[in-house]
Amino acid sequence: MKIFFSKRHANALREKKLPVTFSKSLRVSILRTLEMYSDYGGYDSQENFTFELAEEILKTFYGKLKLESFDQEGKRIPASLSGVILNGYPSEVIDSIEAWFAQEPKRNTLCEKELNEILTMNRSQWRFVNGEAILVDSEYLHEEVQARTLRLLKEGRAFGALEEFQDAIRDLQSGETKDAVIKAHKSVESVMKCVLKIDEHKTFGHLLSMLIKSGIIPLYYEEFLQHFEKLALGAVKERNLPARGHGQGAEIVKVPKSLAEFAINLAGTINLFIIQQWLEIKNTSQSDGNISDFESTTEEIPF
Repeated sequence: MKIFFSKRHANALREKKLPVTFSKSLRVSILRTLEMYSDYGGYDSQENFTFELAEEILKTFYGKLKLESFDQEGKRIPASLSGVILNGYPSEVIDSIEAWFAQEPKRNTLCEKELNEILTMNRSQWRFVNGEAILVDSEYLHEEVQARTLRLLKEGRAFGALEEFQDAIRDLQSGETKDAVIKAHKSVESVMKCVLKIDEHKTFGHLLSMLIKSGIIPLYYEEFLQHFEKLALGAVKERNLPARGHGQGAEIVKVPKSLAEFAINLAGTINLFIIQQWLEIKNTSQSDGNISDFESTTEEIPF
C-alpha cells in the first residue's frame, strides 16, 4: 500500500516542523477541482468512482471503518472524502489529495496542473508532483529543478533514481538533513547506472569515468562532478554518522538545512543534465544516421 503524507511525515507533523494549513476557501477550490477531474460512472454517470475508491483506500490506510472530520462544534464525526477535504485536519486534506491521485484518473495530469495553480494563487507553500505533496521553499528551484527532475525521472522510468531523489526531498522536509544529502547523492549514481545500462556496484568515480568514455558527458565536466561528490558527502562521512566508526564525540554532527537543500537541488540539476545530454546525443546520432557503438546497443531510453 502507498504510504500517504501523514505517515511519511508523522514525526515532523508531531513536532510541528511542517507548516500545513489550508483556508476554508482553498479547501473548497481543492474539492471542486478534484470533483471536476474525477472519473464518473454508474446510473446517469453521476457516481464519482475516483472519490469512492480513494475513500476505501484511506479507510484501510487509517485502519478505520469510516473516515472522520470535524463538525461545527469541533467534534470528530463520520465523513465522506468531501467532508475530510472541507473539515479534516490539514494533513488529512493532503492524504485525501494523494489518495485521489493514487487512483490514476484519466485526467490526473491536467488536475495536478490546475491544483498547483490554485495553491499558488492562494500563496500555499505546497505543490503536487507525480501525485505527491512537496513543500516549496523556493518557487523557482521547485519548478526548475525538483519538480522537473521528478517528472523526467518518472517519464524515463528511472524508478530507482526517482525513489531516491523523492526520498531526499522528503527527508529534507522532515529535518533529516544527513539522510537527504546521502539519498540525493545516490540518485545521481542511479541515473548514471541507468544511462550506462549497468546494475553492478561501481564507485562514483568509476561511473563518472564510464560516462566520459561513452561520450555522454564531455571530459571538462569531470572535475565539476568530482567536486559535487566531495560537497555532497563531505558533511556526512561514515565516521561522523551515529553508532559508526569513531562516533561523533560530545556534540552531534548536524548538516545545515541550507546545505542539504543545496545538495538536493544540485543533484537534481546533474540528473537533468545527464539524462538530457544522453537524449541530445541520441537524437543527433539518429538524425545524422551516425550511431556510435554505444548508441547501437540501446534502441530506446535505457531506464
